[in-house]
Amino acid sequence: MRWLLILVFLTGCSPALLRTDGGQEPLVYDPAAVAAADKVAIFIPGALSSIQVFEGSQNWREAGYARAFYRYPGLDGLPVDHRLDPATAAREVAEFANGLGDKQVVLVGYSTGALIALEAAPQIHPVHRVRVAAMSPAVENGGGARTILRGAGDVVRAVTATRSLSKRKVWPRFWAGLLFGPDALDDPTPSDELRTAIVEGAKINTPLDTEIALAHVLALPGWRLPDDFDLAGIPVAFFIGLNDPVFSTRQTTDFSRQIGGVPILGYPGQGHLLFFTRPDVFADMLDFAEGRPPRLR
Repeated sequence: MRWLLILVFLTGCSPALLRTDGGQEPLVYDPAAVAAADKVAIFIPGALSSIQVFEGSQNWREAGYARAFYRYPGLDGLPVDHRLDPATAAREVAEFANGLGDKQVVLVGYSTGALIALEAAPQIHPVHRVRVAAMSPAVENGGGARTILRGAGDVVRAVTATRSLSKRKVWPRFWAGLLFGPDALDDPTPSDELRTAIVEGAKINTPLDTEIALAHVLALPGWRLPDDFDLAGIPVAFFIGLNDPVFSTRQTTDFSRQIGGVPILGYPGQGHLLFFTRPDVFADMLDFAEGRPPRLR
């Protein structure tokens, strides 16, 4: 009971954030398109992210896929009447997939959504021939101390580079690090490419109030995959930026080994936001979904 009281206090005394499921269906899709398709791709964003991060997947429809998107509290029309619980999200994704007859299913997860996709996949019936494409996948426990310390260090580097404590100046430089990695944090004179990316990135940056942010991240620090987690027979691939400042290549490699040796496709010079800096990642993931060897373009 004590931890419940602490949680209520931390979330601004909001009882809604003690719930792990909401009053509305989290998955959004076109029922007619799903009914007509033989293949369905279920897209799961990262914490603090809108389903808009998957805008680059529109041409999957031309390959015969209907698309469904899992929404998080406070974004994409879903109310903040619960908090994100990865295990609950995985169960809801699996239940949706298992209700699709014998359609082929591909799970596409970004960051936290990749872990949800991994947890959901073994719960989906083999008739769906499920595959998992994980973009910039999170690792267990939200990356733990390594991710926290690296993030704090990147904020300090952004402050040093801009010689300012102004959020207006520091945030664009920190964003640059998310885009292209640590070198972008230190460069005293950002390139034209980086300047353009920062400006364009501001257009997709979703402002989140404290309640929404907490609803997304409260469960992540202690989240681990189930003890009986087993990906046997399920094709999985990781698609990562090799300069990812959130989850390092070392963390991702260690995680891959832990879950059975998932193949990793790395994009040189890229950070955590591949959907933005390398939208061709969706073409590579489509190759994987179709059973073709993915190729870096």
